Amino acid sequence: MTPHHPPEPPPRACGPRPDPRRPRARAAARAASLGAALAAALGAALAGGSRATRADPAGLPAIVFVSRARPSVPGAVPGLGPGDRALAPGGRLVVREPDGAWRDLLPPGTLHDVSDPSVSPDARRVAFAGVTHPDSGWRLWVVGLDGAGLAPLTRTPPASGAEGAAPRVDDFDPTWVAEHALVFASTRHAQRAQYGDAPVTNLFRLDLDTGALARLTAERNGAEEPWYDAARDRVLFARWWFNRHRAAGAARVAGDAPGLRSLAPGDAAADEVNAWHVMEISPEGGAARLAAGDPAARRAGGGTQPAALADGRVVAVFARSGGLFPRAGTPGVHVFDRVAAPGRRLLGPALDAGEGYGSPAGLAAPGAHAPAPLPGGRLLVAWDPGGRGDYGVWLADPDRGALAPLADRDGTIETDPAPVVAWASRPRSAQRPPTLPARDPRDAAALAALPTFRYQNADVFAGRGPARRDGARLRVYATLARPGAAGGDSAVLLREAPVARDGRVTVDLPAGVPLFEQLAGPDGVALAGPLGPAHVAGSNAGVPGGVSACRGCHAGHSPRAAGARLR
Repeated sequence: MTPHHPPEPPPRACGPRPDPRRPRARAAARAASLGAALAAALGAALAGGSRATRADPAGLPAIVFVSRARPSVPGAVPGLGPGDRALAPGGRLVVREPDGAWRDLLPPGTLHDVSDPSVSPDARRVAFAGVTHPDSGWRLWVVGLDGAGLAPLTRTPPASGAEGAAPRVDDFDPTWVAEHALVFASTRHAQRAQYGDAPVTNLFRLDLDTGALARLTAERNGAEEPWYDAARDRVLFARWWFNRHRAAGAARVAGDAPGLRSLAPGDAAADEVNAWHVMEISPEGGAARLAAGDPAARRAGGGTQPAALADGRVVAVFARSGGLFPRAGTPGVHVFDRVAAPGRRLLGPALDAGEGYGSPAGLAAPGAHAPAPLPGGRLLVAWDPGGRGDYGVWLADPDRGALAPLADRDGTIETDPAPVVAWASRPRSAQRPPTLPARDPRDAAALAALPTFRYQNADVFAGRGPARRDGARLRVYATLARPGAAGGDSAVLLREAPVARDGRVTVDLPAGVPLFEQLAGPDGVALAGPLGPAHVAGSNAGVPGGVSACRGCHAGHSPRAAGARLR
């Protein structure tokens, strides 16, 4: 048995009871009371509410969350973004019972730190990420909701290379997709990001019966924060959208592939397009596509830590830093009501506002992250009303802007809430996901040996593309892995296909590797559209034997039914 704590004391927002004999106590009580009023009013204002309201915590299920030490790195939010995803300040795995009592799931000292709990379909087990030592790699674990049966799910991969040293690998963000299967993020597919040289994450699927691992994504810079939407049988995730290989503005630049200009580390132009997109993929793998947001809207157009509300709307986390690196900055939560449309701010800083409270140039803004939907439409969230980085688990109402504290203690971070709710698990095919290359190709011969997919664009000039013209050509580039070099890769021109007058183009390409495209004119210079050069500012990968069909000149794969309501 793990220790059972008494009911959680009143959260700090409620304030201590005044002591008439102690002036300091009276002053503290007044300050706490003012803080509570400010937090309530701020919650309503940031959520668009016309008056301060308080969410009703009655009827909540048990909630698994983590209580962690505050990091020593200023401005860091453990688990958020490439710079802080592997921070391990120390923490414990906790259950908040429906009556408010806290209960540790693991005996003290079992693990140094924990994160990302996910509740199984039968609501009896919890998968989570854990680390045994501050300098160890993160691994996946599972434990019963009663605290019994703790077991590792992933292990350190075997050593490779001439020196025989095992590489640093982190596994985190588990989400159940069936009774015996998880999808999670990992750095097991060794590569370095083009921005900041961070380890690249991709999504993997783990079969709990056999222990088999299969990579689901082939992202060049990162795929993480998977969340299984059982109602729609899809895995939402965040994709790091960045491409250091930009349109050159000339037919050829010395040292680069035709039509390209590669950015050096620290180039001021790097952050012109540097964001995270909200994507979706089948639990069986296959093609990924935009699930929500508008890539052209920058911060309001995407995000990380996506999840689906009961009505189908998608919530995600945004931050001042589009690439979330090296620090994300104060995060917030916004909600997407439509596909291919910007998000609507729900909680957190007003990044595009003028001077004032909650803006980047004003006082310390409140922060929010780790949204976790509840049945019926309400939302759990890690919320920091004082802007001090001291997060707690709060209850939020996405429509009324109401807030109520659930688990919030001074001096520690309470985050990553996961409601203990059973859900119907769908039967899964025994067929393995499409096989992706064991490592990214490093030369043209490796590219030529890969299986292919077919890329079909019905009209590259449609939408926000460049004006129609004769003689246009579609250039397709591939990135070749160079883990030890600046930027982590080099780019090669893979194909150059003619574009018909009506904008149609079809080309067969190697599957399972990062590719990007550019529309060029007869002079070899990238064509320009309303949003700048017709050049994909990220990368995509096709599925072996599949067809990637789209229409228009867009950022990444086409979203489903652009403009359609999500509920």
